[in-house]
Amino acid sequence: MNENIKTQGPAVPEEQLIDVYRSNQDQASPWLVISDQVMGGVSTAALRKDQRQNSNCSCLVGRTSLDNNGGFVQMRLNIEPSCLRPDYRGVFIELYGSAHDYNLHVKTNQLTRPWQSYRCTLAVQPQWTRFIVPYEQLNAHRTDTELQCAAIRSVAVVAIGQAFDVDVCVRRFGFFI
Repeated sequence: MNENIKTQGPAVPEEQLIDVYRSNQDQASPWLVISDQVMGGVSTAALRKDQRQNSNCSCLVGRTSLDNNGGFVQMRLNIEPSCLRPDYRGVFIELYGSAHDYNLHVKTNQLTRPWQSYRCTLAVQPQWTRFIVPYEQLNAHRTDTELQCAAIRSVAVVAIGQAFDVDVCVRRFGFFI
């Protein structure tokens, strides 16, 4: 793995990063693709295993479309409750892709509607970037419920809100203490 990595967010030593996902070419990707087609939209997306800058990764590729009230595609990773610890202070994710803003959405079992989440925007570039996101930087979207870290059930990298060609890859995801 290329360790000359750009970091966005607070400084966190490598030994405080706890991997939940690390891309491995020999294993199927646990990420799932979801598009606005679940609600009548016409955006397209696929997930593929790839290598970018000599790093194994899972990539979301496709095109978002605003037709039929659509406008999103995402790659989602389910989080097992056994992966969560009370001393975690936030999440980290390493992304590479076409220069574009993508959202990071966190869902918890507290949320009852599909449009609810805790989210932030990440400016992805065509270089590996480690985004360090403390829980307090995740903004509640369409909910008044305060994020309870122990209730996290999934994270997603989401292309949303405008029509564009989607190309974003993840090689690591996890939490930090």
